[in-house]
This record gives sequence, C-alpha cells and structure tokens, in this order.
Amino acid sequence: MDFIIGELEKPEQRVEILLVDDDEFIHEMMKLFLAKTQYSLTSALNVQDAIKLIESQPPDILITDAMMPGESGYSLIDWMKARPECADIPVILWTIMERPDGSVMDATGKADISINKPFYRCDMMEGLERARHLIETRSAVHEVTFQI
Repeated sequence: MDFIIGELEKPEQRVEILLVDDDEFIHEMMKLFLAKTQYSLTSALNVQDAIKLIESQPPDILITDAMMPGESGYSLIDWMKARPECADIPVILWTIMERPDGSVMDATGKADISINKPFYRCDMMEGLERARHLIETRSAVHEVTFQI
C-alpha cells in the first residue's frame, strides 16, 4: 500500500480573509495590521453581504464579530458550518461577550478560534496563525490518497 500526500500549500500564495463587522473603523484597522503580511483582506459590513461574498468566492479564513445589527455573526457561523462547501473554513469569532473567567463566549460553540474585543495585534496574528494551521491540517486530510 502506498501513501501519497499532496502539497499542502504554496509559500507564495496569499491567505484570503473575509472580515465581517459592522464597525468600519475595524476594517481600516485590520487593513493596516495586515498590510505587509501574507494575508489578503475582503470586508463585509453585515451577514447578508458576507454570504454573497462567500457564495461567489469562499475565503480561506472568516473573521466575524459576534454581535451586529440584523443577523449576528453566530448566524453566519451556523450558515457556513451547515454547508459542506464552506464548513471547513476556519472561523475566528471576536466579541466583547465574555464568561466570568474572562474567556470568550461562543454561543454556538462552532467558532474555531475566539478573540476578545478590544484586541491586540499580537492576539489577532496568533489567531490567524492558528487558523492557517487548521487550513493545512484540513487540507492534508482531504489530499491523502491511498493506492492499493
């Protein structure tokens, strides 16, 4: 039996992030944070616009605020995880909602990574690196083939 494992990633490839937050300042701040990194940022101010973007070009990583006017980030996470074509996309949830111990409250339990708001750049970059690791891990699972 031979095991063939496909290439996990191309080093020159940029990682596409979709940021969903109703605060335009957050979008500008994230553009500055990510300006000279391997990450590329697309933005949506609400869940409906995010869904359109995901349907047309799924991102590599989703970052969503938990609470927004209209539909919440939680409903976006539920929508994504219910669809096989985007269920494996790593989700970073950021929110001001926290438990008494200071950890982030994820009402759905479906986010891969949670970050408290307000956040530090180092926290966001650490979260993005964890999400990249999830991409690599999930890609490896999909690219393993067996020859008998």
